[in-house]
Amino acid sequence: MRIQAGTKFIFICLIMLLSLNGLAAVKQNTVEQYLQQAKLAGKKPNHLIEQSSPYLLQHAYNPVNWYAWGEAAFAAARKQHKPIFLSIGYSTCHWCHVMEHESFENKKIADYLNKHFIAIKVDREERPDIDAVYMDATQLISGSGGWPMTVFLDNQLRPFHAATYYPPFSTPQYLGLMEVLQKINQLWHDDPERITSIAKTVTERIRLMAKSGDTGGKISPAINELAMKTIQADFDQQWGGFGVAPKFPKPGVFAYLTRQAKQKNKFSRQAATMMTVTLDAMADGGFYDQLGGGFHRYSVDEQWQVPHFEKMLYSQALLPLAYLDFYPLQPRPRYKQVITQTLDFAAREMHSPQGGFYTALDADSARPGKPDELAEGAYYLWSEAELKNSLSKDEYAFIHDYYGIQQDGNIASDPRHEFGKTSIFYIAEDYRDKPLTDRQQALLQSAKKKLNAIRLLRPRPRLDDKIITAWNGMMISAYAKAASVFKDHKQVYQKQAISTANFILQHLYAHKTGKLFRAWRNGKASGAATLNDYAWLINGLLSLYDVSHDSRWLQQAVALEQTQDKLFLDTASGAYYEVAQVDNNVLFRSISLYDGALPAANAIVRENLLRLSKDVTDKKPAAHYRQQANGIMNHFATVINQNPVATAMALSTYSP
Repeated sequence: MRIQAGTKFIFICLIMLLSLNGLAAVKQNTVEQYLQQAKLAGKKPNHLIEQSSPYLLQHAYNPVNWYAWGEAAFAAARKQHKPIFLSIGYSTCHWCHVMEHESFENKKIADYLNKHFIAIKVDREERPDIDAVYMDATQLISGSGGWPMTVFLDNQLRPFHAATYYPPFSTPQYLGLMEVLQKINQLWHDDPERITSIAKTVTERIRLMAKSGDTGGKISPAINELAMKTIQADFDQQWGGFGVAPKFPKPGVFAYLTRQAKQKNKFSRQAATMMTVTLDAMADGGFYDQLGGGFHRYSVDEQWQVPHFEKMLYSQALLPLAYLDFYPLQPRPRYKQVITQTLDFAAREMHSPQGGFYTALDADSARPGKPDELAEGAYYLWSEAELKNSLSKDEYAFIHDYYGIQQDGNIASDPRHEFGKTSIFYIAEDYRDKPLTDRQQALLQSAKKKLNAIRLLRPRPRLDDKIITAWNGMMISAYAKAASVFKDHKQVYQKQAISTANFILQHLYAHKTGKLFRAWRNGKASGAATLNDYAWLINGLLSLYDVSHDSRWLQQAVALEQTQDKLFLDTASGAYYEVAQVDNNVLFRSISLYDGALPAANAIVRENLLRLSKDVTDKKPAAHYRQQANGIMNHFATVINQNPVATAMALSTYSP
């Protein structure tokens, strides 16, 4: 975007006016635009055209004859005696886009798939139950997991081969999808007994995995020593976070460390140090959107500088919750800024007019001036020339130093060489530990307003505009807790929490049955809610009750907890299944306390039960809630002793 020097000031003023200072005008890019373009181009749709999931609709005009998960696909596989090619992903997944473009839009591969397989697409965000089953299989068979997930099933829906991304054709380094399809087809016809044997063995193994290993027993009295020792061994003392690159935020570990820091015990200082180093590093790096607010999904490098550029709704809730939880211990202005900017970003760019929050923003977007060329991070990256052309000399000089801008780009971790000579905004080390002067603060704010205005006029990342109950429950919790902590924001944030709660209860709650739906899009609710949906909505309602003292939120939480027990509670163990028994085609229902990208649903249920035991006034229900909460820990005692870090969210509510 080149502008003559004489017109630059007028241009900047105009775009700032059009975008309301860069903070309000957001023209979303949804799957509907793609569907309209495909239809106008005369493309022929497949079975997915009737679906509501944006991810499935992205594939509705592929030459692959995709089916949605369901009896129509299963019957076709049985009738035609074909294996099932199952592809699982989500709409904002970068490598899902790559595999679609390379393989599923390739006529040669599509023709072969259509002739020899029944191809099924699943949105993992709409159907986490299906995703969980075949993720276990993929990890067992290939040794790793991820998306897009590529799984081959027999006619009983049992997996016999699985992996993640495949390139379209084989190279000296990688096996290609076409060769895999040919080998599977040959094996299906020439050695069906082998396939049956593998499918049976894999299914038995993953069913055992779903039971979380040995259960029962007692939690070790030294569980905190073991947990802290393990966490400390994994802690990056220089850059914060845990493990090596890529680095993911770990909400369960954050909750556990904050609990230890608050306990004023022998672990307090160690826990507080790990939290401070990590929260600071995440806030200062490119993992946090320094310009517009909000967090990306994870960091591809150890320094939190270069993110994978997706913005998931759950990140905009769980990370502010981590900062909010720790804030009373260290009420730093920077933490408050990160929390408020993230919540403001979500309200501005991920909020529906009806009141709920959308699911995610894509990692990919069109390069400015090149509408047909999609690239990861294109919306967020800046060339030196573009910055010079957009800012005053003083603004640019400060931004250059503050964000470490370089002529050839400042992105060290670029394994696929796709970022070119661009820079991402992360705070340079020289500025991380000292306050800005008034002059520097003014330059930073004026530069950010201009750049935000320009960025909002760039081609937008595609928005997944479905609304998920669980993730909206997280947002209710985040806004309600922020309203409790920041009195100067209480009215705005409490109002937002109430608006979201009302939306979910109006559109995703069946008042006659007391049951929740999983997702909502284009005026229609769909899918049976999972344990995560109930747990997080209850959590949000309890947080809203805490800040508002309005008993209707507590009453609604109690009603949902009762429905949750009917649908998910395993009375024999005292723990909860992660999904209700609503789809007999899913091979099993798991019961787990392991945290992943999201905290374990059983851990959130336990937290809710403990909160309910304190909130209700009747002693009998209060005692019942405490007993249920303890039952969860008793069931998973052996699992917790064996791997306390993987069960950190549950441990954050436990005292030996």
